[in-house]
Amino acid sequence: MSALALRYDLKRDGHAPVSVAVPGGATQRLRLPDTDARTRLVGAVLSTRCGPGEELELFGESVRGAKRLQRGRLHERIGVLTQAMGLISNLNAWENISLEAAYHRTQPVARIARTARDALESLGTDPQRFLARLPDEMDPFERKLVAFLRLLAKEPALALIDGLGEGLNREQAARAARFEAEYRTRQPEGTLLFVDLAEEGLP
Repeated sequence: MSALALRYDLKRDGHAPVSVAVPGGATQRLRLPDTDARTRLVGAVLSTRCGPGEELELFGESVRGAKRLQRGRLHERIGVLTQAMGLISNLNAWENISLEAAYHRTQPVARIARTARDALESLGTDPQRFLARLPDEMDPFERKLVAFLRLLAKEPALALIDGLGEGLNREQAARAARFEAEYRTRQPEGTLLFVDLAEEGLP
């Protein structure tokens, strides 16, 4: 794929402009200069809306002035993993994973279950025991794993993963690094964007 899956520009007083271009089908690691730029990029993609000084195009379509139907259609093609989207504490892992996709009917529940089970087995985790657990019973990696499986359930053409290694120890970060292969196995033509701060970026 050669067309851009994402183009983002940010202009702020007193800061150098930020410009991001991600080709369709690519895996790209983006290191942003500060927390504000990172928060605004992730928020713009997550909401499919532009704030002041921002321009965002997804799959060649500008979101500025986009109507609700267009934004909804674009949102269905996007999966985002970020701490800003926490888990629902009184729902178990399976319910957190399947709720959004099942509610919006983007994927059949049986297909979501198969995706979650296969990914967990590939990552060396027992699906039956893991999917029954509540967020409060999980460590930081396990909570991030639930959020990643929730992303996979959407089968997104564009996946944005914000701060993959944040809050994880070295062993957990190594396990989280395998998320890339899990996404790519299921979406070989998809676009994968990792977002971090410059001083905390992935090696």
